[in-house]
Order: sequence, then C-alpha cells, then structure tokens
Amino acid sequence: MSGESSPTSNQSAGKPLVCPQCRARYQTDKPTFGRRVRCRHCGHVWRDETRVVGQVADALGAAAASFGQAGSTLLATTEHGSTLARLVAGAESAKPPAASEWVGRTLGRYQIKSVLGQGAMGYVFEAFDTDLKREVALKMLPRSYEPDREPVGVRMFVQEARVAAKLQHPNIVTVHEIGSDAGHYFFAMERVRGITLAALVEQRGPLPANQACFVIAHAARALAAAHKAGVVHRDVKPSNIMVDSAGHVKVTDFGLADVEGLEGIEEVRNRPVGTPGWLAPEVARGEGAKPASDIFSLGLVLFAVLTGRRMIQAQSKEEMIRMAAEARSVTREELPPSWPPRLRDIVVQCLQADPKHRYQSAEMLAMDLLGALAPHRADATMNLSDASMPQPGMVKAVRPIWSWLALSVLGGLVVLYAVWWWFVRGR
Repeated sequence: MSGESSPTSNQSAGKPLVCPQCRARYQTDKPTFGRRVRCRHCGHVWRDETRVVGQVADALGAAAASFGQAGSTLLATTEHGSTLARLVAGAESAKPPAASEWVGRTLGRYQIKSVLGQGAMGYVFEAFDTDLKREVALKMLPRSYEPDREPVGVRMFVQEARVAAKLQHPNIVTVHEIGSDAGHYFFAMERVRGITLAALVEQRGPLPANQACFVIAHAARALAAAHKAGVVHRDVKPSNIMVDSAGHVKVTDFGLADVEGLEGIEEVRNRPVGTPGWLAPEVARGEGAKPASDIFSLGLVLFAVLTGRRMIQAQSKEEMIRMAAEARSVTREELPPSWPPRLRDIVVQCLQADPKHRYQSAEMLAMDLLGALAPHRADATMNLSDASMPQPGMVKAVRPIWSWLALSVLGGLVVLYAVWWWFVRGR
C-alpha cells in the first residue's frame, strides 16, 4: 500500500513497535504514532496507537475525579472461546484469508484501511465509508457463505448487529449498517478510539477505586438499557467493555445476547453460553440467563479491575464452568478490608449465588456505585442485628402504657372543662 511507513531500524523515542500478528519487534527512526504501518515479516497492516493506553488512562482519571463528588473498537483477540467459538470451529475446512489480506480492498461501500482486531468469530477493520465520508469500524465474517445457507455463526453474527442497532445508548457502541457483499457478512459501527478494559488493566494494573466505580457504573447503565429492551448480554467481561481517549465507556459485542421475543438459536439453547470465568452460577448450570446474570458477571468484572485478578481461576475452561456452577455467595470478610465499606457491600450484593438476592436492577447498581466512595452516615448500610431496637415482647408491653396515658390525659381535660363550666355557667 503506497504512502505507508514501514518499520525499520532504531526508534529513538519510546518503546519498540510490536506487530499484533506475529509479535515482531521494530525500532523506527521516524515517528509512527497515528500512521498505518506494515510488518515486514508477515505483512500485517495496522495503525500505531501505542499512546492510546496513556491517553485513556489520563482521560479516565480526569473523568472519574468528579464522579465520586457527584454522588476502540480497538478490540484485542477476545476470549470468545466460549460456546460460540466451539460451535463454529471445524464447520469449514478451508482456511479463511488472513485479516491483512483484506487491507486495501472494498466491502460494499467501505474501503478497508487497517486491522483493528481479530477474534474467534471475525475480523474488525478500520474502514472509510465512501458515501457518508466518515471512518467506521467494520466487523466481518472472514468466510463467505451462500445466501440460502446460514450456519450458526452467520445467525449469531447477524443477531449481534441487529441487537446492537436496536439499543441506542451513549454507553453502547452504535451500529450503523448491516450487509453482505459476495457472501461476506459485515456490519459497520462507530469507530471508537480507545482500548478494552481488559487491555487497560493488563497494561496499567488495577484501577483506583474511583476509576473502577466510574467504568462499572457506566457499563451498568448500558446493561440497564439493554435489559429494559428485553436483551440480556450473556457475555459481560473486561474485553467487552471499552474506554475511549475522552474517558467515555462503551459496552460492545452482543453476539451471545438473549433477546426477549425471539426464538433464539437452537445450538446455544440450554448451554452455558458466555466466557468461562465470567459466568453467573445459574448460567454455568445451563439454567438460562436473566438480567441478574449480567449483574453477577459485572460484579466479577468490578472485582477484577480492582484487584488485577479474576475471582474464578482454573487450569481449564471446563473447571472454570464447574467452579462457577458451584459458586457460593461472596461475603464482606472475603474482600480486602481496605476497600470502602459501601464498595464491599456493592460487590457482595452483585456476587450472591441466588439471583433473587442480587441487585434486581442494573440502574440501581449504577446509582449505588455513584455514592460508593462518598461516606455519609445517613446512607450507610446498617446491620439490623446490631442495632439498638426494642424486642417484639417489649413493643407489645409499651403499646398499652401509651394507650392508658393518652386516656388519662384526655379524661383530665374533660374534668377540668366540667369544673370550668360549672363555675362560669352555674353561677
């Protein structure tokens, strides 16, 4: 591709440039940030956005600073290794073209510029909409399919686009169009310049409490909008939450969503749909997902971004699913004592084994996170077993006393009135 910088020798400033595809490392003597570059070894083409991590961290810090006072589609290779990847794997014997082979080609009215990411279900490109003259993120299935043949992968891909397009919310990535060209299915969505929450924590470490509450509260608002529309996400995890360079939070990837009123996809019915390590107990047992299941997963995400580690860890995906299915409710004593008490209460309520004992509204979770770091005695959680409250027997004994006292006062007033009337009127 003409006019693109090619990584060469010494890079005098900053860290070396690493190819996302083959992990080759380069030192360049020319600035590459913001430029599209091509790997000399594997031919992969991407845009150098190495500074985005720092920009996102700075923006998130600034946005979260006032959050407590008020009360990228840069998709890494995701762990969609869950149900969907296993269903699609092996469905086609022919190997699809590599992501970089699409760079420079046109799909519908979109000119593909560079690779943003690739996962188990498809590729994500930076593209240019030639009609509306704007940059978009273009997600596509790498294989082509006949119009009269729609395997599970195509059906779930189309459902993801339709569900996301249905949900118009500032914390949900906007889908502009869905289409196909020569058997290749794709959809165009807003180009968010940022990184996933997973990448942010991996590169910067655990987030400060105010930043974690800020991100999860906005993700909860996105889920609240989805739940109101009858959509359960079913794959809430750090790699499906993004933060852009202005500090805005976006929830993405509704490919595994359960949509009220739709028959659903037979191949994933009654299966533990989602990513192992982020599943609610009832989902891991194959009992089906509900809004409270998304809240449990979001509680796991909150724990992970605060600590830098997963709560559910195991050597295999099967073991993680088993651990999730047998999970018991988290208690305050299991959480770091350094956390603010109200923040611990929020995590505990999210991570209850019984869905009925969790937050029943993602919006309520968002509201509680808003005040999680602002101590206020009137809003503190009170343990009723320790409160100085009268016992039931005492209440029964006190009520007659107050009744007799009231009658006595009333009787006294009647006697005084009678005496006054006799002296004034009787004479």
